[in-house]
This record gives sequence, structure tokens and C-alpha cells, in this order.
Amino acid sequence: MTARRVQVGRDVRLLEQTDEGVDLEGATRLRPGQMVDLILADDTGRPIAGRRAEVLTWFVVRLGSGGPMFSGHCSWQ
Repeated sequence: MTARRVQVGRDVRLLEQTDEGVDLEGATRLRPGQMVDLILADDTGRPIAGRRAEVLTWFVVRLGSGGPMFSGHCSWQ
């Protein structure tokens, strides 16, 4: 299975990070059970590192004129 590349700061916003996983929010639509490669950026916004995670939950948190906003939790693999 190929993991989808998701860039933190561009595709999603990091809400919280722990040793077990991350809470994310963004307009990017993900699916529970999907594997993602989360690409983290440095202070200048350049991608520097990736880490694989599994999407555990992903749901609509609000609807707006720009489309739906999603939020959920991913566990580190």
C-alpha cells in the first residue's frame, strides 16, 4: 500500500503531537485506515522530515464558503 504525502503547514495544521500520534486539522480529505507520510517543515517552510502515520479518525468539524474543514487523529507507525 502506498502512503499519501501530507505536508504539515500546507495541507494540514498540527494541533497537538505526542509520542503516540498527532491531532491535525485542514481542508485535506483523509480516510480512517489510510497510511500517510506526514512531511514536517523547518522554520522557513522547507520540508525537512517525514514520518508515517495511520489515520484513525477524520471528520468534518465545520462547513464554510471555502468548503469543509476536517479534523482527526493519526497514530505513528
